[in-house]
Amino acid sequence: MDVLTGLVLTGIFFVILVTIASEKIDKVSITLVGVVITVMIAISVDLIQEIHIVYQWIDIELIMTIVGVTIIMEMLKSSGLLEVFILYILRSIRGSFYVLTMILSLSVLVLSMMITNVLALIIVSSITILIATIAEFDPKPILFLELVYSNLAGMLTPIASYTAAYVSLEQNWSYFDFLILSVPFVFMMVLLTIPVTYFMFKESFMAMKEKEVSFGLELQRLLQTIDPWSFVDSRRDFYKASVIFIVVTIFLAIGTSIGFSVDIICIGGGVLVLIFFSDHVDSFIRAVDWPMLFFLTGIFIMSGLIQLTELPLLLEAPILQLLQISPEIGIVTFSGVLGALTSIIENIPLIFLLRPVIDLLSTNTDPRIVWWTILAVVNITDSVILISSVKGIYIMEMSNREGVSISFMDYIRYGLTITGIHLSAMAVYVFVLFLF
Repeated sequence: MDVLTGLVLTGIFFVILVTIASEKIDKVSITLVGVVITVMIAISVDLIQEIHIVYQWIDIELIMTIVGVTIIMEMLKSSGLLEVFILYILRSIRGSFYVLTMILSLSVLVLSMMITNVLALIIVSSITILIATIAEFDPKPILFLELVYSNLAGMLTPIASYTAAYVSLEQNWSYFDFLILSVPFVFMMVLLTIPVTYFMFKESFMAMKEKEVSFGLELQRLLQTIDPWSFVDSRRDFYKASVIFIVVTIFLAIGTSIGFSVDIICIGGGVLVLIFFSDHVDSFIRAVDWPMLFFLTGIFIMSGLIQLTELPLLLEAPILQLLQISPEIGIVTFSGVLGALTSIIENIPLIFLLRPVIDLLSTNTDPRIVWWTILAVVNITDSVILISSVKGIYIMEMSNREGVSISFMDYIRYGLTITGIHLSAMAVYVFVLFLF
């Protein structure tokens, strides 16, 4: 074990992550600088002899999944499919503010099961702000509820979040593995979050209740003036996108249970999109988050170098002691530490870094519970503060652009409360999982 080199590389790793979190420097640039420095240090101390060794840590499957999902999501955005779906549902509202709240927030939850939770939140929150601006009500409670639901949804399916995709690839989980483990917990948290949100924003809800009649008339007028098909540039493309989306969804639901991995299904779906939308190939390829892929590649390499020093195994002794006391306590304690870190730093890099500890936990107890707990905690802690995730930052910036002022402090009391409740419930749920 090369402790000194491990500490130096880990220090560089965390400096880079904190710098990225501060948003002062472009994350791709600082990550690539970190890669160069850590590789040079590794070579200078003979941690690695040949530079090509670093390529072994690049997770090609995850990169393929992200590329495929992004292309599919861009197809859905350009086709207008999701906007048409949501607006037709909203037309069924009879002016009830509470019904509107439930439909919008649950739409995020349902859509996140079929597309990434980031895209689901972007689409639904945009519609929420549009309605709020014209109907003149405070959208903060709905937007905050949508954010929390999108984070809960991140543990429901293999493509709901990047972390879920990573877990699916590493553990070969099927679509139904996610549903079986996550649906009971998410269902309970969805029901629990509603009254908490109402209590914490009671004045906003009461104010809307007083003007519900005029609100209902205004909402109906607004929805009738919006033609859902105005979001569709080409009905031919709309129907093609619908078919491809249905096919990919079916394969995700069934294919993962019969041997197809998530990365193959997603990249296959992306190829279908490029074949049937050949006139949009350039725009779809440009839509891929290439900076994110370069960032992840750098994280893979730096995490691999740190793991080569075996420094993370210093946690082996305390983890084993906790496991001897109770597997449940060991897993919950580790996930609590991980959750505290991921509330301020992106979660996938930390999972890569702490992979040896996760493997240790998985060896000494049920790996399905270990990985589900990690998946749950990193999604739950995305709700703790508004800048914990790209979703929260997006809501804050988009709202401010549209004249709806949302500050960091507007959310923090709600975020801390909801996250505390969800983490406490998750700990209890983990104990229950061990019973079965």
